[in-house]
Amino acid sequence: MHYVDPLTDFGFKKIFTEPPGQGLLVSLLNDVLGLAEPIERVWLQNLEQLPDTPTQRRMVYDLLCVDQAARTTLIEVQRAGQTYFKDRTLFYGSHLLRRQGQAGTAWNYRLQPVYVVAILNEALTRKTIRRVMLKDESHEVFYDKFQLVFIEIPGFTKTIDQLETHLDRWLYFLKHAGELETMPTVFKDDVIERAFTMAELYAMSPEDRQRYDEELKHYRDALNMLDTARERGIQEGIEKGIEKGIEKGIEKGIEKGIEKGIEKGIEKGIERGIEKGIEKGIEKGLEQAVHRLIASGIPVDQARRLLGLE
Repeated sequence: MHYVDPLTDFGFKKIFTEPPGQGLLVSLLNDVLGLAEPIERVWLQNLEQLPDTPTQRRMVYDLLCVDQAARTTLIEVQRAGQTYFKDRTLFYGSHLLRRQGQAGTAWNYRLQPVYVVAILNEALTRKTIRRVMLKDESHEVFYDKFQLVFIEIPGFTKTIDQLETHLDRWLYFLKHAGELETMPTVFKDDVIERAFTMAELYAMSPEDRQRYDEELKHYRDALNMLDTARERGIQEGIEKGIEKGIEKGIEKGIEKGIEKGIEKGIEKGIERGIEKGIEKGIEKGLEQAVHRLIASGIPVDQARRLLGLE
């Protein structure tokens, strides 16, 4: 491995925030945001935002900058999945709008634009890039000064020969730089060539190398724990499912057995009823025949013998 992984916290900041790399950040943001007035220069801001009250949560951003037009851009690089990442993104972004509030009666509520760029190493949707802004029911833009851009790196599958736009080139760099031994020739004389230079591991100080190695180790350990937890969860889920399935099967079997028993009982009952009815009918018929023979003057004993009752 010849280059740092740009999707690590250390790697991203090393490439895009050190003085020689700030032009790279401008290039990346212009390609991602596609603003009518391009960004020419950025000033990095304090990454820690203190809460309004002691009971509220403190926020620490990955990268925050303001450009020459007073537009704020927050860049979040997320290597592992987070359940409420969309909520977190909105929470962070809305705080950047809210902090523009000014005390006193002179402020007219005019806000400067806020953009949030989230670079994700896990997929949220099936899109590589999703741009989100406030729109009305006719899908027309209602408010264009607050925009979220989600870049899902796993969804970018273009090969080096398929790169069409400059944004494609940046996405290829973000996804693959950490696994390359040499820079592909397509990046020669491109601003991204400087990004490869900034990412060179062997040009770093021993202290930076150590910090990067430690971050990679922590990330791999966390990933390993996550995989173990996921595997355990799947195994427990299978066991629970089998247990529940057996339970449900027994319930269903008992239910079915009772149902079948009732059906069989009714069927048997009807059968027995018919037999009983026939028996009763024959018995009744014979009794009536005996009465008729007696009425015709035949003695009772003789009448019963004639009908085979004795």
